[in-house]
Amino acid sequence: MNVEKKLMAAGWMCAVVLLIASAPALTQNMDEVRHKLFSEADKLMVQAQAEQAAVLSPDNFKAASIKYNEAMKDFNDGKPLKDIERKLVEVQQRLNQCLEVAKLGKLTFVSSLKAREDALNANAPEYSPQEFERAESEFITATKKLEKGDAKNAKRTIPEIDQLYRSAELLAIKTSIIGAVRNLIEEAKKEEAHKYTPITFANAQKLLSEAETILNSSRRSETSAKEKAESAELEAKHAIFLTRQIKRLRKNPQDWENFVLEREVLIEQIARELGFKPQFDEGMDNPLRRIHKISQNLVQDKKELMAEVEEKNRELQSLRAELQKYKEKEQGLQAELQEKQYRLEMKKQREEKIKNLENMFTSGEAIVLRRGNEIIVRLIGLSFPSGKSTIEPEYFSLLTSVQRAIRNFPEATITIEGHTDAVGNDRYNENLSYERAMAVKQYLLANMGLDDSRITALGYGESRPIASNETNEGRAQNRRIDLVLTFSEDVL
Repeated sequence: MNVEKKLMAAGWMCAVVLLIASAPALTQNMDEVRHKLFSEADKLMVQAQAEQAAVLSPDNFKAASIKYNEAMKDFNDGKPLKDIERKLVEVQQRLNQCLEVAKLGKLTFVSSLKAREDALNANAPEYSPQEFERAESEFITATKKLEKGDAKNAKRTIPEIDQLYRSAELLAIKTSIIGAVRNLIEEAKKEEAHKYTPITFANAQKLLSEAETILNSSRRSETSAKEKAESAELEAKHAIFLTRQIKRLRKNPQDWENFVLEREVLIEQIARELGFKPQFDEGMDNPLRRIHKISQNLVQDKKELMAEVEEKNRELQSLRAELQKYKEKEQGLQAELQEKQYRLEMKKQREEKIKNLENMFTSGEAIVLRRGNEIIVRLIGLSFPSGKSTIEPEYFSLLTSVQRAIRNFPEATITIEGHTDAVGNDRYNENLSYERAMAVKQYLLANMGLDDSRITALGYGESRPIASNETNEGRAQNRRIDLVLTFSEDVL
């Protein structure tokens, strides 16, 4: 009896061990099932978002989103796949209707969409929320009429909608940019910058005045006004900094030497990185000139490297053309065998490339994931200033690694996905995530010479979290940029 109990216990232990060992495989299988089941609906959802279906076909898009969420919940709850498939068919039908209405909406509301885009670019949901929400409400009402086939009444309200968005945009610009600069200049005046740094202070005032003049005279010159206001902001901050430095040094003249020596140390650090030891016996000018000269040489080196990459790409295209000719000429079993050997070798090389890709980044820079025929490089080491889409210089080295990764997969199409946490207005978050994705796209285009059609920027806002938005850690994980490399079905 004791022997039987021991055998039964041993059997249960084996079963538990096998169950634990198979858990990752089960999870991976479920991910694959989910990807295949939802792939068509996901593609249509992305298309609908890109076509602004949420505002141009609001009722259809809302119905599709509700049904999609129900299908996802059913999948997570383990309900029958046939029931989920029926719901996804309805989702696809609704989204196809969305796309049709959105096409008509883009033709009908050309001016309103442009005014809305300008208001979003000015962060109107944050800086003029009441005005923006009123414009959104009127716009949604009009698009619902168009959605129901009442184009005549939908068009009647276009002038009013345009005016509401433009008012929200102008107020947001003045509040977010000019208002902040005016406060900075006032702070600089309290610091007595007009006495200690009169040139810099006067320049800040001049730039602010020019920005206000541009805004009041021509709304279409918003970009120029923003540039003037941002320059005024920098000058005001510069004046404050210089004033405080001058006051400190006047109060303690013995600090002058330390002030100069600290700058020399910074220059020396840069110089050593560039391969020379600077001499300051005649001041800082000579080392700085040399640094400038070396930087020019580095820019030239970069151009030459880009030309080399282009040449390699041409060679690659030539090799592919030769391979295609070889395939067309080869016949019979020998050709089939060679084709299989070639595919095995290419698969081996691709696996090696993917392994090398994972080694290109440290654990604090990026995580490399595989999903179907996609490779996702999650740039956890890239972050942006709050509410902005400016890429700070400290992340240039990480983006250099991204460039190397892209060059290793010339056959892949590239999607830059921007994501935010759930804090703040969802429309503002969607626009902010898109601007951040676009900033990364523009950086890669500027530094790699890629064809613009090969790389796409998408902003998902807070809609695709990977962690809970209830904790600081979870929100930090959700604020991310994902680089998605997509391959044809037979590549991965």
